[in-house]
Amino acid sequence: MVGFKNTAPVVWLLVAVAVFISGMILLLDVKLAWEITVAMVSGTIFFVGIMYLMSLFLKQDQSKFKELGIGLLCLFGGVSMYLFPHFIRVTFAFVVGMLGIIMGAFVLLSSLKLRKDGAAWIGTLLIALVYIGMGIDMAFFATTGRLFGLIFGIYLILFSLNIFSDALASLMKHNDGAQKMKKHIRISLPVVIAAFLPIRLLNKVNKLVEEEPDALLILSEKNKQQEIDMEIFIHTRAGLIPGIGHVDVSMGDLVYSYGNYDTATWKMGGFFADGVMVEMDKAAHVKQALDVEKKILMGYGLSLPPEQKKGAQDKLGEIIANLIPWEPLAEQAEKGEVGGNPEDYNDVSSQLYNDAKARFYKFKFGDPFKTYYAMGTNCVKLVDTIVGKTGIDLMKVNGIITPGAYLDYLDRLYERGDSIVVSRTLYQDIENRA
Repeated sequence: MVGFKNTAPVVWLLVAVAVFISGMILLLDVKLAWEITVAMVSGTIFFVGIMYLMSLFLKQDQSKFKELGIGLLCLFGGVSMYLFPHFIRVTFAFVVGMLGIIMGAFVLLSSLKLRKDGAAWIGTLLIALVYIGMGIDMAFFATTGRLFGLIFGIYLILFSLNIFSDALASLMKHNDGAQKMKKHIRISLPVVIAAFLPIRLLNKVNKLVEEEPDALLILSEKNKQQEIDMEIFIHTRAGLIPGIGHVDVSMGDLVYSYGNYDTATWKMGGFFADGVMVEMDKAAHVKQALDVEKKILMGYGLSLPPEQKKGAQDKLGEIIANLIPWEPLAEQAEKGEVGGNPEDYNDVSSQLYNDAKARFYKFKFGDPFKTYYAMGTNCVKLVDTIVGKTGIDLMKVNGIITPGAYLDYLDRLYERGDSIVVSRTLYQDIENRA
């Protein structure tokens, strides 16, 4: 294991160079880049088709229609892609352009929400207009793929700097300049890919439980024997929307979570709502998530240098100073302010109050978190505001950041073995699984 960690940075430096070269080719010669891409993709698909057809001779059972169908489809697809690359390119440009328009619309809504809350919004509006403008041009007017080549080429170059800075920081872990470079250069996975990583984690855990139930009895791993100063929780559970996940953070024995906990203020099914900060004990939070909400949690423990720990604590203090206490229905019932018993109320905030004795707060006017917005000022945005002071500050080039982006990045930092992410813990209640 030690040998792998020593050689991995060199391998990742080579990967960074390859990604950088790919980005430069896209920037300088889109036609050549498309020819290389089409040749590689069509060749790969064709090869997969050959492998499926060859597997027909190796299967012992009588059911071979699936392999035959997939094999023939891959052969046809590979040949068609190679012979008609223009059709593939136009279709791809249209899909990417429409995604840009959709993302721009989400960011535009975010800018309008920030304006309503009295927070800074002009920069977000400009980002939205850029996304929408580029998306329209790419989807309906681009014929050469030049705009796509420019955007994706720049993205690959920036992403190669990500890889390079991580590898350099690993090779020169005691060099302050390398560590600062790692902190300030951070490009996340594309949002469409990253969004579904928590669902993938859930499916992987479920498969492990089915195949080898005892494998999850050992839930915690740790790279170093160091004190955990902060833990970031990634939540996920069955279902498309819940499966995309939730993120919160613990400092000491307390967990801080942000979301649309006031169901009375929900708009568009909770897409917009009053933003609510929840503070609760860590042990009660984990127990409630597992026993009541039937989630799985992946916790990443951070061991922080003194200046980073202070920075995160100061940022959390700034956020707390801008909060106003708020009472869920169960707490109001306990105080006699509304009728019934606390247990009579089963909304999310009342459940957290009853099960974890959580404390709730809302935000003052002028704070960007005053209104919760699922695609903007969401749980990940608030956690990123705090965690950014530790050096894990994802550069949100897409304007949207998901729990999956955190899951991907934290997992890579833990696997690297020499970062501030020193523990990875799977919280899973096997006995009470649905």
